[in-house]
Amino acid sequence: MLKPDDFVSLYRDFQSAPARFDCGKKCSPFNGGVPFCCDTGWVVPIAYVPEWKLLQKRSRLWHEFRPRTQDELKMVDDVEPKDGIFIECRGAEHCERHNRSVSCRVFPYEPYFDTGGNMLGLVYNRVMEDKCYLVDRHRVATRDFIASFLRFFERLIEKLPSEKDLYMEQSRNYRRLMSRRKKPVVVLTLKGPYRAAYRGGRLLGPWTRPDPRRYRPKV
Repeated sequence: MLKPDDFVSLYRDFQSAPARFDCGKKCSPFNGGVPFCCDTGWVVPIAYVPEWKLLQKRSRLWHEFRPRTQDELKMVDDVEPKDGIFIECRGAEHCERHNRSVSCRVFPYEPYFDTGGNMLGLVYNRVMEDKCYLVDRHRVATRDFIASFLRFFERLIEKLPSEKDLYMEQSRNYRRLMSRRKKPVVVLTLKGPYRAAYRGGRLLGPWTRPDPRRYRPKV
């Protein structure tokens, strides 16, 4: 069972940035100087309940998110309070990197599982696929980040086994989505990007196509 103090070590062991450069500098010029993932007008972090208890004790960076639109109100209402709490920080200019939430540390990635329950690597949370510079740039995430990410979720799942079921379902949905789009499922692994099968999700072989050069987010 997860406890607030568990996040002290989970945070400490997962501090790697995804890229060797500040990816926020790529997208912020298109959003008034604020990275898209740091702007709750586009995406809102959600914290585990014990994580939120810890953040409240150790920082004044965060507060509970206050919905401003009907869509945001529905988003909050759709999540049971026991499952998570939507939170908002004071802004990117006040960021305390050691007090970033799990949502901040992992974005825009999520763990990828095959149907046998094996965590094989990372795929993209595509909620801002048309805005986030990192999405579909398969060689940007560093090996250190991928290793830290995988260790983090291994430890998290030990404490909260239901997360494995959640992400196995997410991975199935991801494969269905990419299959419908006729797009490849590319998984980021410690050996580099690999293509995965639509059925079963196993890794098929290294992904060799180059990353996109052009970047023009939709706003």
